[in-house]
Amino acid sequence: MKKFLSLVLALVMTMSLVTVSAGAKDFTDDSEITYKEAVDVISALGVVDGYSDGDFRPDDVLTRGAAAKIICNLILGPTTASALAAGTAPFKDVPVTNTFAGYITYCSQQGIISGYADGTFRPTGTLSGNAFMKMLLGALGYDSSIEGYTGANWQVSVIKQASGIGLDDGNDEFVGSQAVTRQEAALYAFNMLQATMVEYDKKDTIVVGDITINTTSTRKDVENNTNTDGNIDGERNGDGLMQFGEKYFKDLEKEDATDVFGHPSSKWVYDGDDVGTYANEADATYVVEDDDMDVGQVVTSSSYMNYSSSEAKDAKYFLNGDDKEVKSSELVAVGDIVEAYENDNGDVETVVVSRYTVAKIDKVDTDVSTAESRNGASEVLTLTDLDGDNSNDYYDKYDDAEKTLRGYASSYDEGTVLAVAFRDGKFGDEVLASYEAEAVTGEVTAFREDETVTMDGTKYEFARSKDGTAGFVDGTTSNFDFDKEYTIYLTADGYVIGVEGAAGADLSDVYYVAGVYCEESRYNANKFTWYAQAVSLADGSASDIELDETDADNALKSIIDDVSKDAFTDVKGLYTFDDDIATAWDGDRDYTVYGIDEDDGLDTSLKNALAMDDTKFSTTGGSSKTFYVDENTQYLGVDDYADDIDTVYAMGGMKAGTSGNVIVIADQDEDRDALYVILVDSSASVGSADILYAAGSSTDKVGTDKYVREFWSMEDNTSEDITIDEKLSAHGFYEVDSIDEDGVYTLKDYDKTASSIDEDSDGIVVEDLALDNTDQIYRNALSGSIDNVKFDDVSIANATIIDGRSNSDRNDSVYDREINSISRLEAALDAVRDEDLETKGTVEIDLYVKDGEITFICVTDVGGVAKDDGEQESGELDLTGVENFVCNSNIVTVDLVGTGKIPANYPVTVTLMKANSTEGDAEVGSKEHVNETAYEVNDWNNLGQIAIQESGNYYVIITIENEDGRVVDEFTSNTVRFVYTAQP
Repeated sequence: MKKFLSLVLALVMTMSLVTVSAGAKDFTDDSEITYKEAVDVISALGVVDGYSDGDFRPDDVLTRGAAAKIICNLILGPTTASALAAGTAPFKDVPVTNTFAGYITYCSQQGIISGYADGTFRPTGTLSGNAFMKMLLGALGYDSSIEGYTGANWQVSVIKQASGIGLDDGNDEFVGSQAVTRQEAALYAFNMLQATMVEYDKKDTIVVGDITINTTSTRKDVENNTNTDGNIDGERNGDGLMQFGEKYFKDLEKEDATDVFGHPSSKWVYDGDDVGTYANEADATYVVEDDDMDVGQVVTSSSYMNYSSSEAKDAKYFLNGDDKEVKSSELVAVGDIVEAYENDNGDVETVVVSRYTVAKIDKVDTDVSTAESRNGASEVLTLTDLDGDNSNDYYDKYDDAEKTLRGYASSYDEGTVLAVAFRDGKFGDEVLASYEAEAVTGEVTAFREDETVTMDGTKYEFARSKDGTAGFVDGTTSNFDFDKEYTIYLTADGYVIGVEGAAGADLSDVYYVAGVYCEESRYNANKFTWYAQAVSLADGSASDIELDETDADNALKSIIDDVSKDAFTDVKGLYTFDDDIATAWDGDRDYTVYGIDEDDGLDTSLKNALAMDDTKFSTTGGSSKTFYVDENTQYLGVDDYADDIDTVYAMGGMKAGTSGNVIVIADQDEDRDALYVILVDSSASVGSADILYAAGSSTDKVGTDKYVREFWSMEDNTSEDITIDEKLSAHGFYEVDSIDEDGVYTLKDYDKTASSIDEDSDGIVVEDLALDNTDQIYRNALSGSIDNVKFDDVSIANATIIDGRSNSDRNDSVYDREINSISRLEAALDAVRDEDLETKGTVEIDLYVKDGEITFICVTDVGGVAKDDGEQESGELDLTGVENFVCNSNIVTVDLVGTGKIPANYPVTVTLMKANSTEGDAEVGSKEHVNETAYEVNDWNNLGQIAIQESGNYYVIITIENEDGRVVDEFTSNTVRFVYTAQP
């Protein structure tokens, strides 16, 4: 008897229990697929395939047309199904040219699918779970009219039968009224492969007057007397019945197997190729909570699995490996997953213990050898423990499965931290399974040594045995510093398997001292005051700190004593200050400082150039080491000194060259994690994205000294909303001064201008440039003297052009189209110089020059004043409302109300919305209507024609646009309740 456990259910990642073979297809979004076995098998058969970009898109909604294709692929096979064609349109909205016309025609002729009462099929509409199950039942041989799959209550009959034969197995949250996703369709089709087909002995139809009587004998299972019997049902000699897969996929076989953990499993083979081995669902599962238990106690204790001793007496026990058989007295650890499998008599036959530990991806190398590539590899991934002491290489794919990183996902990258099940539990051995560990960062507010840690109010338990956390948790499990932040790594069940030190360094009292100098008193000759030119590690600000050069405790005194009074003298070191007394800073037992030698000189450089998005970097020289960085790492760039000192501070990323030196501050306990990086004379910057353009004038306040505004990066001409520390009311170019720990930008004006621009110009901006002649744009280049700036045929061919005018400014302009191309820029120039204008104008632009080309243009103003003809245009368009907002046969239509005419070729879009107070309103569908003739607003009737799938409160949004896509009028209706009527 199967035992259901309500204590704790394991949240084991699906991929953790899968051994994928060569026959299975690799999708780039494998990690997002929940029903892995189903998708692997169904895609191997060609029933449901992925996209050209390598994605499967598991959560995309299935359309009715795509569902018909799946049914045809299942019944006919993908090759035959792909040749289907429709001689005539099967439904009035499915022309013979429709991609799915052949599939829909076949399924309709076979009685598997039907359309709507209005003669449509709606191939692009979504499909409910009930409707898809009805299709699958039809393919299995179930007769809709006999089984009651028609009429008002058809859904009840369908789901009762579908659930009864296991078509929804694997989806415990099945809701028949909801739209089916692609992976759900794969799951239900996969279940259908294993379902038994049915037939009817006799079916007569008798018509007496207006009454039709169907008579039928009892439905029966289809017998299988062929050699495919046993291919799918798993019975050694077959069950004598015809499963769907045995009839239509004769080369598909399901075999009993054991996976690498020791789980009883199913192995799928298609046409001689292994698709994969998939662990069967356990009869009982428990995640260990006690640190003093053996596995036998978990199985037989009344507090846990509650099997009797006699039921478990012949059980075999495995711990992290099918070859790692252990005794029932084997101690288990907190966080271990214990799964029990019964035989046909209800006795425990197999018990599997899975244990995960932490590992970090130290390196991802795509430069594989010819031999490695021949064996299927495209990446070599180096796993290390958190401190980098142990390492081993694995492949993303390999013919020798023992060398692969099982569970591999395309999202795995350098610095990714994994939960890994190693064979025998030994780091570096064969990887049985892996998945990305959950990372939690915060301040420790409490801990119990080797047992629990509380972060930001949430308590987490360490994976551990009765002897402690050694071998189970990588990192400290005691003596936490309450003033620091830590990152913990969790298994899927929430147990801590890794701890890394402080996420960010609090170095507010530490300074990088560039050098010392002195100034002579203006009133007292030979009296000098000494200063340290210091840069705060807190925010990168430079200041001059006065020094007491006479105090023996001043760490800078020896330097002052040895230098000339008329020179700035380099120091290049880390110090703290107590008023005017400097103290050398070496980490204060909390941190380790790399890059400063015993003589207080800088001896370390970057091995390779540093990029903004790097997750690690290597150094060379006195400290040759690899350091990891993340979004919490702080950076300080210091170039030059004295009057020319230039600093930049950022959190989360910086770029720099290999010249100069680097100082790295790391946590003492995790000395490969860089908490702070100081780049000296390395041309450091916050990336080429540090030149930004603020378009428009809209700035939203989101907090004290926090404002959000759209900016364009001059590096890649992309836009994003950025939080800044002051309100900007005008457009223009800015340079990033710093980025604080909350991601708030401090900007400064960027005014690198020039009076002449040619092919050698770089990083130049021109603001408020007034174009007044179309001849100034010649062969996609700016030429001649324009507004006192000389352009030497500077190309704009590849420039990103944006229109920075507000909607109201555009509407009032002599050229109201959005200017986003060279042709429209030229058209705007024509418009402002038109002879019929009352006053001619100019087109004002801001531009950016990079590598001798204009790469960015923002149009800020289009001048010119049109003549006033003294006439008010009559019949002005005004959409004031809607009427006849109704739903008939689940189809919603609406009429427009208003004054004036909607011009010819103006698109009118009807968007149907479903109101939902808890989950947010959702778009049901939209329909665009366009007429080639202008009509009065009130003549636009019966618009929409949008289907609903469920009862609820609905409203419509009506949008009218001009030919350029600009919205000229819009209206949102009141909410109306519509009742969905089930269709046969």
